[in-house]
Amino acid sequence: MASEILIKRSTGTVAPGTINYGELALTVGVGTQANLGDRLFVGDNSSAAQVVGGKYFTDMLDQVHGVTTAASALIVDSNKKLDDFYVDDVQINANEITTSTTDSDLILSANGTGKIVLQDGQELEFGTTGDVEFAWNDSNGDVEIRRVSGGNAAAALLVQDDIPLKFGTGNDARVFYDETTLDKLRWQGADQEFDAGVQVKYADTTTASNTSTAAVVITGGLGVGATAWIKDLNVDDDATIGTAAGDTLTVNSTTTFNNGVSFNGTSTVSGTINQTGEFTIDSLKMDGNIISTTSGTEMIIDPYPAGNDSEGLVIIKGDLQIDGTTTTVNSASMSVNDPTIELGDPTVVLTVNANATSGATVLTVDRIVGLNVGDDITGTGIANSTNIQSINTGLKQITLDQAITQNIDQGATITAVRDASDGLDRGVKVHYHDGSNSKFGFFGYDRTGGNDGNGAWTFIENATDTNTVFGVTGDRGTVVLGDLELDTDLAVQYGGTGASTFTQYGITYGDGTNAIKVTAAANMADPGTGDDATTSYQVLTVTAAGVPVWTNVLDGGTF
Repeated sequence: MASEILIKRSTGTVAPGTINYGELALTVGVGTQANLGDRLFVGDNSSAAQVVGGKYFTDMLDQVHGVTTAASALIVDSNKKLDDFYVDDVQINANEITTSTTDSDLILSANGTGKIVLQDGQELEFGTTGDVEFAWNDSNGDVEIRRVSGGNAAAALLVQDDIPLKFGTGNDARVFYDETTLDKLRWQGADQEFDAGVQVKYADTTTASNTSTAAVVITGGLGVGATAWIKDLNVDDDATIGTAAGDTLTVNSTTTFNNGVSFNGTSTVSGTINQTGEFTIDSLKMDGNIISTTSGTEMIIDPYPAGNDSEGLVIIKGDLQIDGTTTTVNSASMSVNDPTIELGDPTVVLTVNANATSGATVLTVDRIVGLNVGDDITGTGIANSTNIQSINTGLKQITLDQAITQNIDQGATITAVRDASDGLDRGVKVHYHDGSNSKFGFFGYDRTGGNDGNGAWTFIENATDTNTVFGVTGDRGTVVLGDLELDTDLAVQYGGTGASTFTQYGITYGDGTNAIKVTAAANMADPGTGDDATTSYQVLTVTAAGVPVWTNVLDGGTF
C-alpha cells in the first residue's frame, strides 16, 4: 500500500496559529471573502501563514469562458470577449453601455487634460432607430449633424428655454430663446455680419405703424453701406443722414416738413424757400415779420465776424424803432444826420399779444414800459376818448376805461399817447471820472427844477439818478459861454442886475434887496439944479492902493 502524506489541515475557516517555514496547511470550512475557509497556506520564513490557493479560488475559475458569472473571476472566451460586464452602475452588454441603476447618470470623463475622442469617420448617433447623427468629416474639416437615411423625418435639434448657445473662447456671443422675459430668440454679445453675396430676406409683410409693429424691429441704430430702396419711409424720433461734410442728400420729390427742422451745419439753397410758420436757427427765430431769440437773453448782429468787434457795417433801410427800456451804444463816436433829437416821445405803438373779443376791456400787449394810467389809446376797434384805467405789469395787460368795439386779433397794433405826467426828467446823462471817483452829470429838463419847482433846464455836474429823476450832489455845474442873451432881466439873486438898461452917464448902485439902480446923469448945463445935489455929505475917492472908499473930507495934500 502506497504511503500517504498528510499536510496540516483544519475543518475551520481560520489560518493555522503556528506554521513552520515551507510547511503547508489547508482549511476545508466553507470559504467566503470574509473568512479563510477553503484556503491553502504555506509558512514563510517568519512562520506566518500565507494564502497561496485553495478551493475558494478554483471555484471562481470553474465557469463557461466568456460568460460573466456572479462572484467569479472574469474569463474571456477564445475571441477575448465577455458577454456582459458591470462596473458599479455601468453595464457593458453587446454594443451598449448603460447604467444598471434606474435614473442614474452615465458620465464620460477623461482624467486631467485628456479628451474623449471620436476618431475620423466615427459617428455619434441619436435615436433608437438611428434618426440623427453627429459626425466629424475629416475631408471637409467639419463637425456635422446629419439626418440618418430612413430615420425619423421629424427629428430636430432642440435647445430648451433660456439655455444659451455660446460662441467664442471668451463667451463672446450667445443665442438663446428667452421664454422668461421677452418670449423671443435673442442674440447677445458680438455683432453679426453677413458677408458679400449673402442676401437677407424678411418675408413678413406686416406694415409698420410705429417702432414696435413692423415686420423687422431694430431698437438701436441701422447702418447701410450702399444704396437702400424703401417704398414708404416713416422715421420715428431722430434721423441722421450723412456723417461728413462731403456727404449729400438729394431729394427728387416734393418735401413737406410738418414740424420744426433744425440745421446744425452750413445750408446752401440755390432756389427760393417759401416758409409758412416760424423758422429757428440755433437760438434765432423768424416768424412772419418778427426776428427773435429763443434764449431770452440777447441777439447779436455781426456783419464782419472775422474782424474786430468794431469792424463791419450794419445798414438798416427805413425807420428804426426800438421798444426796449435801455438803448446802449458802445461805439467810440456817434454821428446823427437828423437836425433834431427828440426825447420823451409821448407816442408808443403797442402790439396785441392775445386775441380780444368785442366788448372786452383788457388787452395783453408786448410792452408796458413808458405807459401810464390816463394815457390815450387809439386804433381799430378802440372807441374814441379811450384811456388806460389800470396796468398789470406782471401779465403785461392794460385795462381800458371803455370796451373795444370789435374783435382785435393777436398781432394787431394800437397806439398809446401820453396824457398824464410820468414825473420823469428829460435830458442827457454823462458819465466821467474825476481822477478819484466815477461820477455822472446831467444836462436837461428837471421836472421840479427852479425856485418855483415848476421845472427848469439845468446842468448838474455831479448828479444822482433815482429812477430817471435827477438830483444834485454838491454844487451845480459850471457853464462857459461866449455871449449870453436873455429874454428877461437876470435877477440879482441869480447874479444879474435886474435891469435891462441904464441911464447914460449914470452911476449904478444897489439897495441890498432889489435890482441894481442908477443915478441920473449930472446936469452939466446948469450944475446944482435938477437932480443934482446941492449939499455933499460924502464923496467917492480911492485909497493909495486904488480901493474905492467914501469920505467927507477933501484933502489938498501937503508940501
